[in-house]
Amino acid sequence: MDNFYHELEGFSNTVQIVDNRHYQSIPDDWFISVIDVRASTEAIKAGRYRDVNFVGAAAITSHLNLISRDLPFMFGGDGATILIKKSMYGVAQEVLQSLSFYAKESFDFDLHAGLVPVSAVRAMGRDVKVAKYLSGESPPQAMFKGGGVSLAESLVKSSSEYRVAPKCCFSKEKIFAGLSCRWKPIPSSTGVTLSILVQPMQLDDEQAVKRAIAKFESLLGASLSCLNPINMQQASYESFFKNFKRQLSISEIKPSKAFFAAMGEVFISIPLFRLGLYKYFPQLKNYMEKISTHCDFHKYDDTLRMVINCSEREHRALVAYLESEYEQQQIFFGVSASDAAQMTCHVESIADGEHLHFIDGSDGGYAMAAVGLKNQRLAAQQ
Repeated sequence: MDNFYHELEGFSNTVQIVDNRHYQSIPDDWFISVIDVRASTEAIKAGRYRDVNFVGAAAITSHLNLISRDLPFMFGGDGATILIKKSMYGVAQEVLQSLSFYAKESFDFDLHAGLVPVSAVRAMGRDVKVAKYLSGESPPQAMFKGGGVSLAESLVKSSSEYRVAPKCCFSKEKIFAGLSCRWKPIPSSTGVTLSILVQPMQLDDEQAVKRAIAKFESLLGASLSCLNPINMQQASYESFFKNFKRQLSISEIKPSKAFFAAMGEVFISIPLFRLGLYKYFPQLKNYMEKISTHCDFHKYDDTLRMVINCSEREHRALVAYLESEYEQQQIFFGVSASDAAQMTCHVESIADGEHLHFIDGSDGGYAMAAVGLKNQRLAAQQ
């Protein structure tokens, strides 16, 4: 079962994103690696949503950099979940310790970070099933079902038994390698950018989610796969000062080959992307044209997660529909509206399939939508 995820057959029809036939239970001896930025809501309200997103994405990229590129993962805005094999446990523990250490040192964030055995969540009545969504030349995206991932997140947040303590095991460059946040929030082409969470009240209720997807597509006049909020023609690069400052925050400031290479990349990227000179280099031009096809703007982990563009009228219609489904006790939901999408990039190279872009709504996106969803769940328990 060592090659379980690599050999898993993928699917490419987004309408089938919740179809149980695409999901398989992961091996019992695997672990769920969980990272969550503590007090993220307060940080976002203080205007630090880009930092929150950056650390949430770093949770994934640090695993890819130091453990394996072929891991199932899910970006949640203010955190992430990654599935690892038993043989990876020791390295994963050190990755989590290092990320926790640098999150505090560079961003003053405390993390809930830990590892939960899949066997433990199964003993509590939940399962961890994974599917592999294939989208053109983009890296595969994992989808999760069974309730085990959300249970693991709760266990790491609530119990020190599963958490790791911050410790400097890997260098800062290795933890943050390939990760950047150099683009300004990308304005909505239709006026509104929505971050949407839809969770069926009954675990694994495929029909409730399928109804929601069908209604979204009907109201917006496009299939789920065509609702990508990223349009690079509307994107603009951050200033040299902001990009230089962020790179310094994730670099070990000392004379070294790694440090000078990172600084050199910032210097070179400014004229290429801020001034549009990339157009004169075929590989860079192809990279820019393919960014929107390498984005994780829709996914499923027992909760449908989407970042989409729409008009004010469509926004009102979507919320009205979700409220009616909530009142009929079919779903819980959360929606956060802004005027732009936030993109955090992991670039191993500019070749197709070698870069992935984590998408969230600006001003907090998923994290703020989660507040509404959690409030609905609490109300249902009373």
